Amino acid sequence: MNRRQFTISTIPAALGLSVPAWLPGAARASVPPPPAGYPGRVVHAVVPYPAGGVVDITIRTAIDRMSLAMPQRILVDNRPGADGRIGVEAVSRAEPDGYTLLAATPVLSVSESLYPQTPIRARNFRAIGAVAAVPSIFVVADSVPARTLAQFVAWARERPGRVNVPNPGTGSSIHLGQELFFEATGIKAVNIGYKGQPPSVPDLGQGQLHFALLSQSIALPLIKAGRVRALAANAGQRTQSLPEVPTIAEAGYPGVLVRSWYGLAAPARTPDKVVAYLSGVLQQAMATADVRGKLAGLDAEILALDAPAFDRLIAAEQIRWAALIKARNIQASE
Repeated sequence: MNRRQFTISTIPAALGLSVPAWLPGAARASVPPPPAGYPGRVVHAVVPYPAGGVVDITIRTAIDRMSLAMPQRILVDNRPGADGRIGVEAVSRAEPDGYTLLAATPVLSVSESLYPQTPIRARNFRAIGAVAAVPSIFVVADSVPARTLAQFVAWARERPGRVNVPNPGTGSSIHLGQELFFEATGIKAVNIGYKGQPPSVPDLGQGQLHFALLSQSIALPLIKAGRVRALAANAGQRTQSLPEVPTIAEAGYPGVLVRSWYGLAAPARTPDKVVAYLSGVLQQAMATADVRGKLAGLDAEILALDAPAFDRLIAAEQIRWAALIKARNIQASE
């Protein structure tokens, strides 16, 4: 398979967006009037990951501001487990009345290809809007001599089957980001399974793992302590925390940019007027200096996509990951 099929340099066009609408600053939608009687009680947003994690913090930032503009609050309900699938399945079974929302993550774009036995399907949800994408960092252990991503590629190609990398969860953005990079570069690496990213940190620091893509929140203290070396930021722009680290495009591999995006969705049969109202409130929240400032503090890339644009993003990602999963013969362990 032609490796260039997995690039995302054309995502803005695929989503039907002009470049200015894709970049931060897209939150310009007006808020339609709320449907009669809605919301008449508290709305719950299920976050399928633990409280205090990057997904939770990102979504809460938007939801807290949305609550200020609504007659009723939106409360976060954390339901972690099974790489996010437990919470997603719970929302897919919820009444489509606008009172149960989902903190949507790339699991919606991956599950049909990776977990065909589960009921998780993107078509079982309606997008409300995308909030932001958070950066991840390509790092190497200090024992690896490479100082640039190109140098690492050359080093790894000379060691087929001898480069150890962590797999923090099959089908996660981190795992698929690594696989996309290996597909694009021809590196033959050995995946070593871990339950999340943190358990792999000691092995990476000790040199038992040679290379990893880590969420910036995990990578940053390791980089500052000199335990790993940053080679590139998997982000559309350099991050404030690591301004000296080039983006993946600047490092020479624009086609392997992977955005770990987060947004809001609702069960598929949620009424149009409810979705339009929630999407408008989200866009209004995303336009505030408060929300944008807090997300900038997380080094997040603000997306602020409305419901139709977020739907198109999810669909484009489905196509991309289905092709990669097939090409790499990626299989879930359960």
